[in-house]
Amino acid sequence: MRNKIDKLSEQGSYRNSRTVDIGGIPYSMRDILITAPLTSGLNVYLVGATGEGKTQLANDLAGYFGDSYCYNEGRPDFEPSEILKQLNLGNIGKVASTRDLVELTENVRKNLYYVDELNRCPPIVMNYFFNFFDGKLVHNGEVFRLGKNDYVVGYASGNIGDGAYVGISDTDRALKDRMHIIIKLDDPDYITTEEDDVHIFGSKKDPRATLPDKSKDSLDDILVLHQAFKDRELPSILPVLGVYFHKGLDYLENTRRHSKRAIDQLWPNVNEIRQDTDESKIMPLSKRAVLASIGLSQALEIIAEERGYENIDTTSMFLDALRFTVPYSGVLAKQYIHSEKDGDVYAAFDDVMQAIRRDINDKKKEIETA
Repeated sequence: MRNKIDKLSEQGSYRNSRTVDIGGIPYSMRDILITAPLTSGLNVYLVGATGEGKTQLANDLAGYFGDSYCYNEGRPDFEPSEILKQLNLGNIGKVASTRDLVELTENVRKNLYYVDELNRCPPIVMNYFFNFFDGKLVHNGEVFRLGKNDYVVGYASGNIGDGAYVGISDTDRALKDRMHIIIKLDDPDYITTEEDDVHIFGSKKDPRATLPDKSKDSLDDILVLHQAFKDRELPSILPVLGVYFHKGLDYLENTRRHSKRAIDQLWPNVNEIRQDTDESKIMPLSKRAVLASIGLSQALEIIAEERGYENIDTTSMFLDALRFTVPYSGVLAKQYIHSEKDGDVYAAFDDVMQAIRRDINDKKKEIETA
């Protein structure tokens, strides 16, 4: 599988050779943005300033999936029926009602769905994408699975910023939860390197993104990697860590019911909440967020193993993978981000994780034997 992994991680016009350490192992940004999500089948939300490669990355994905790629624009008037349903006028007079004229299009069998400028849709339109990014469609009271070969994945892009862009809306937390992985491409930790920039600025004079190249169709390779991911045995420590982040982070020492979820309407603005711990800084992760983090960490382990790495620290890999699923998911307290970290979301997350890492490392032997 090594050649399939390297093919996804290296070919394409999107260039970002920045290296990120995850679980003590170096990964390229293409590993994180493309190879690991496609291997695990996790959705990805690419956010950040304009002109940082989101469109080029989308075009590379279109090339990988060939005819099994479905592109959508985030617009105020968007409806999923535009791409997933059609009228069969040939059945006029043959059906009992006009409702029966509506049929599903071939787009329901695509393996990759991409939404450009997702947050240019107003909140009510974004709601249409809940099922979309869950990989399903409701039609005539029935639930249909999107994709084929038991594989479907979604990508989306969006510009974020307090008033920096006209016509955008904040993305609902429930929709963010369904996006699984959210990465700010222009963050200093993830932006292209200076060498990348020299190559990009010197290789073309046209600022437009290079169009999709269907000759790079890699769907069969992606399906092989995804099957290996599904067949992989789950390390026993990961479910235990999942309980820590789903239930352990919910605990409050001094409130009546000792639960953040119990006071979520007022959290963190409650007098009894401690300010010196995670109590006022982060909500517990949803089950979906925990599963996404487990999936990402396991896909990254597959990549590392195929490249010859041994004795991988599963706990460290999982904790580091959280940096791609948690910071922009909506679980961090906004006032903590703005008042204590000057709006730096990743710095806020890193600060919270320091104490969590210490707690987990202190209990690691106990967790491993649980």
